[in-house]
Amino acid sequence: MAQDQQQVSCPPGVWTQLTNSDAASITFQPLLGDIYIRYTTDATQPSAALNGTLFIRGVGVSDKPLTELVELVGAARVWAKPVANSGSHVDIASVYVDHA
Repeated sequence: MAQDQQQVSCPPGVWTQLTNSDAASITFQPLLGDIYIRYTTDATQPSAALNGTLFIRGVGVSDKPLTELVELVGAARVWAKPVANSGSHVDIASVYVDHA
């Protein structure tokens, strides 16, 4: 089942899956803290070595097909990781997510 207008907490230093199943399109917005976003083809966590695309608090995407967001063929999962020292003065990030 897809995430349906959920708020997802993302602990520091790890990738948190925003999608809880394969997704074709997604809406997300960081509510607390800045985040990096990565995409995978399955439920395998992204490599910790690369950060991904930066999204600052309050800026996200609205109902975008994953094919428009990333060049990864077969991308079906979306992950977030808080930016260290993002100025939010908290150790976690919070992300609004809705996907189909």
